[in-house]
Amino acid sequence: MKDKKNLLKIASILGIVMSTNLIIYYILYVKSADKASANIFLQLLNIFFSIVLFNESKKDIEVLKKDESKVIICSIWLFIESIIPGIFGFMFLSSVKPKNNIKLIEDEKPSKKDVFKSMFLILFFMIIMFLLPKFNFFDKIPNIIVYISLFVTILIINFNYYKKDFKVFIKNINTYLPFILKRYAIMLGIMVLVAIPITYLNSGKVSSNQEILNSMFTKTPLLTALLSCIYAPFVEESIFRLNISKIINNKIIFILFSGILFGALHVIDKYTNIYDLLYIFSYSTLGICLAKAYKDTNNIFVSMSMHFIQNTLASIVMTFLFLL
Repeated sequence: MKDKKNLLKIASILGIVMSTNLIIYYILYVKSADKASANIFLQLLNIFFSIVLFNESKKDIEVLKKDESKVIICSIWLFIESIIPGIFGFMFLSSVKPKNNIKLIEDEKPSKKDVFKSMFLILFFMIIMFLLPKFNFFDKIPNIIVYISLFVTILIINFNYYKKDFKVFIKNINTYLPFILKRYAIMLGIMVLVAIPITYLNSGKVSSNQEILNSMFTKTPLLTALLSCIYAPFVEESIFRLNISKIINNKIIFILFSGILFGALHVIDKYTNIYDLLYIFSYSTLGICLAKAYKDTNNIFVSMSMHFIQNTLASIVMTFLFLL
């Protein structure tokens, strides 16, 4: 896109169109006057910020670089309320900033020992998570023991990888953070676009995997939040990104295989109908974006951070839906 300001124009037009349609919907179909009024007020605010963003798009690019405050405020609001228009706003901000070079960790060819360790961990993960639960005796083992055993095993075997990546990550944190936030915003936008037709075909129902998480959250919210925000990013990024990358050297094949396997294993043993299998595309989209972010930096803490943000925001949403 030659004119970067077009990103602001697209964001503002999307914001106005989406909010106008929602206002019409609330007026015609929402019976509760209080609920309709509250939502209409929010959409009017969206239109206001969209108009401000459109006016900013008329300014010279150099002027916008010197004063980004209005664009930042509008983008934050539109991201929180409408998501996609806000993403375009952040894409503009990212496009006009000086490019920081991501510190790449040298992508060394894995040794036979590295390959063996990774194969062992992947097999261990599959057995613990998908094979043993099919046996009755496994039900007698407390879940916390299973989680801790898997976490500690992965930590010990991959420790040297974490140590090397963490040193580089902390040393270059000011470069990594903008990259993480930008990639997360792009990932979220793609996930929303993929999820819309899938949710429609499933009549608005969430995936069976998400239903299980919702049920766990209502019963043990703190434990479920810890598993979702800390345990899952660490374990899943280690297995699906770090360890699979030691076995598959080709970047494209790795990204696709890692992402699709990640998506399939989140659905394949929990689906209840044929439409539920469509959520493989949603989870695979997440996995592919995380795999690309990892491969573009060769630092596992980049994809872990993105995964952490995704699951933490989801936990916050579940808190509002089920606990407040």
